[in-house]
Amino acid sequence: MKVITIPLGPVGLFAVLYLGVLFANFSRRLGAVTKMAERYRWFVVSNTFIALAATSQMVRGIVAVAPDSGFSFLLSSWFALITFHIPLAIGMTLDLVLVWHYWSWILKEKVE
Repeated sequence: MKVITIPLGPVGLFAVLYLGVLFANFSRRLGAVTKMAERYRWFVVSNTFIALAATSQMVRGIVAVAPDSGFSFLLSSWFALITFHIPLAIGMTLDLVLVWHYWSWILKEKVE
């Protein structure tokens, strides 16, 4: 069962990465129209952290299939913390702050 579900983790992270690319493009366009400061470039930084987490998830998944390959340190909890959890938390937090910065006006609009 582990072999079937291992590819699904990175696929989900690549979907989040694609959303980051979409938000970067839309925020760039919105910022150009409204003359906002060019903070959309931080999406590249956040997407880099998310790509690092996805790469780590793929590598750890490959090692999980063959744990006797000599790279068992890749399955340790500290390696997952440094290469997966922390970069994912940083990337998602940056995405959330940037999306809130560019798109919070939608929540402030009142429908009459």
